[in-house]
Amino acid sequence: MVVTVGLWMIAVVSWWLLADPSWSLGKPSSPLVDALLFWTILGFLATGFTFGSHGFSRLRQPVAGVAQVVVNLAVGVGGVWLFTRVLGSWDPTFSSSAPGGSGYLATAFVVLIAFYGFALVAAAWGGFPFESFPQPLGGVGQLYQSIVITVVGVVWLIYPNFSSALAKNAPVALPTVIGWVYSCIVVVIMAAMIWENWPWSMIQQRSVRAAAALVVSMAGGYGVYWLFRVVLRVLVPADIRGLPTFSESIEAAQLGVCFSLWAITWGLVFGARPTQYSATVNRLARTAIVIVLSVATYEVFMRGMATKVLHMPAMQGSYGGDPLTWINWLILIVLWYAVAFGSFLSHKPSD
Repeated sequence: MVVTVGLWMIAVVSWWLLADPSWSLGKPSSPLVDALLFWTILGFLATGFTFGSHGFSRLRQPVAGVAQVVVNLAVGVGGVWLFTRVLGSWDPTFSSSAPGGSGYLATAFVVLIAFYGFALVAAAWGGFPFESFPQPLGGVGQLYQSIVITVVGVVWLIYPNFSSALAKNAPVALPTVIGWVYSCIVVVIMAAMIWENWPWSMIQQRSVRAAAALVVSMAGGYGVYWLFRVVLRVLVPADIRGLPTFSESIEAAQLGVCFSLWAITWGLVFGARPTQYSATVNRLARTAIVIVLSVATYEVFMRGMATKVLHMPAMQGSYGGDPLTWINWLILIVLWYAVAFGSFLSHKPSD
């Protein structure tokens, strides 16, 4: 618990210094923050999970952690620069000068699809069919798979919503894309961190297991997306839901990121407790814990923390905030601590 509180404090203070709309040093725009943050997280997913911290694990802590953080930040800056300055120079969809920061948002939402692709390949598939290859060769194979999934998702779901020529005929509206895709991410993360990759872990044949993980995570993600929307009708005040700026679909992703936070925290920091009961009881207990903590986090965040502590814009009064930004900021710090730094200075999962 002490570690968890410390990570939250680091997230708050670093936010104040680097991204807070009122207090930060450079006062960067929200779209720019999202783009840099999402691409930095993608950098971690690649180095930490796809390549299994290859190269960094040979170094001693805390040097290994610092080195991985530096590389992840470089990926974040480099990815945003590549999309907004290079690709954006001939396709205004991603241009840094696009009105309202839409180029940065498009660049950020490319990574929304990548989150799913990279997590699916590394966690749900276990690197299949490259799991037996040594690093970095196995990581290269997984990287290729993750990129293919990302490209398909971006071409189908993201790009048409941001391209001025295609937006009117986008196959799926952007709010639905955000809510559904992030719900799929929640399913993959919950399965990996809380359910020990149940239900697809029951399938012995690896190729069938991988296909089942893809189908179940996408179909289950839609079910979770629907369920989140139902829950939001209870959690969100009626006057907020009636605002023209409120989107139930996007808010489903905002609630979902709280689930991702606590699934990751409970799995990596608290050791996925309990572990002493039957597999079914353990999974049910962990799920209940994550649900309670996630809903409580969403409520506390939206009902004052975001606007009063993090100085995010309010929807009405003191209600508002953007969990997809700050909670992902916190998730990155948790991942750096638990994986890049190997829980440095902590000797117990529950510390």
